[in-house]
Amino acid sequence: MTLHIKPNLLLTSLCLLWITGVQAQRVLHTAGNEILDSSGRQVILHGVNLGGWLVTEDWMCGITDTTDPEGRSARQTLEGIYSPTQVTNLINIWEDNWITAADMDTIKSLGFNCVRVPFGWRNLQNENRQWYLDTTGHIDFSRFDWIVGQAAQRNMYVIFDFHVWLNQNKNYSGISNVDSVILNACSIWKAVAEHFNNNPTVAAYDLLNEPTASWNDTVMRLIYDTVRSVDPSHIIALEWISFDTSRWHNVLYENHWYGLTAGSLSPNIHYFDSAYLPVLQKADSMRAPYYVGETQVPNDSSLAWSLNQYCIYQTNWSPWTYKTINQWGWGLLSFYPNHTSVNIVTAPYDTIAARWSQVSNPMNCYELQDIKTIWSNAAKSICAPNGIPSATVQNLKVNIYPNPATDYVIVETDETFVGGTILVTDITGRQITNAVIKNTETEIPFSGSSSGIYLVKITNLNRQSIVKKLAVSGHQ
Repeated sequence: MTLHIKPNLLLTSLCLLWITGVQAQRVLHTAGNEILDSSGRQVILHGVNLGGWLVTEDWMCGITDTTDPEGRSARQTLEGIYSPTQVTNLINIWEDNWITAADMDTIKSLGFNCVRVPFGWRNLQNENRQWYLDTTGHIDFSRFDWIVGQAAQRNMYVIFDFHVWLNQNKNYSGISNVDSVILNACSIWKAVAEHFNNNPTVAAYDLLNEPTASWNDTVMRLIYDTVRSVDPSHIIALEWISFDTSRWHNVLYENHWYGLTAGSLSPNIHYFDSAYLPVLQKADSMRAPYYVGETQVPNDSSLAWSLNQYCIYQTNWSPWTYKTINQWGWGLLSFYPNHTSVNIVTAPYDTIAARWSQVSNPMNCYELQDIKTIWSNAAKSICAPNGIPSATVQNLKVNIYPNPATDYVIVETDETFVGGTILVTDITGRQITNAVIKNTETEIPFSGSSSGIYLVKITNLNRQSIVKKLAVSGHQ
């Protein structure tokens, strides 16, 4: 039997396939343990969390609410006191001021290339699980669209993080296997993924914040498959999931690391090497990209050291968080409580409105300069192509081969590096060798070296450096 296809139908089908392919190529995607942009350039996400914006958390938002032991239900508390219009007005005042265009300018100036945006089911649905609709009758994504637009204007990315789901408890981790809860989570993610399908500013969908793993990852599989049914192209971030390259595709493995709590460097190094380093090494060996979606390190030297380790393993990261009220050390910025904190149960409407309008006033803000500087330096580091490449980073043309190496490695640069230096260290920072760059190809001998991971730092005369990771297989 001969199948005849009308030429115009065939042409239309081919065009649709081509358009779909082109759109898919516009978004970030994973390749091995790297994230690549549409041009095939590596992107390492150095972001910051926008905690408190769409999901208020009493402890860090200056909110006192004696009726809510969970500490994350300010909207629900207000709904029990004020009219729907008043509640909407108060929430708008908070969201209009907690993160502003000026904040996005600050985040960009610090070198961050991404924001992680926690959201909850109540940002999109009312207490009866009915969608909030815009004036056109569609689901109201106005806050989501605003942050994506702000990021796009600044050549940055957005990760959406489902932080609070239906019936979630204070421990963050419990997602019930009750069908209604799972179906609600799938419904919300389907709407979000449909809305942002093919949007190049959205870096990833973070499906569940700190979930308790269900048997055989059942819940995560259902949400993952739901998103993939409407958006096959965007990266999906999976928290607390075992590495499985056969089941999960185009994913970013994620964890939240808050364990470096000692007041000095040495015990924090010990903890990192025992708890975190094996995970990064496994991700590296499995060619799986890794993301520390939340972290906070109170000791400055430990923070700087840990960020260097992330640089070595090309780990994506985002600290918790950008802004707090009266929580020194948790935010890059912290606001004094005098004019911003409020008891939303006892304070009158006008007081709440006035206090919340002040969370954008720089006069009420204290910058944690040391912490901010450390994060900013790490965000701007050129240990690998950092985020959406700037002209400066793009011009650092460096290649090393063979990699893995046995007896030698060739460091290939362009003419701008001639006169610069090459420094080779092991992962502990011990110097192995160094060389002056005399032409565009420099041979570095490794004969007799032990097997392992080495760092090759190439610096030009302008003191711009790029670090490449090199695997060496020593002779048996």
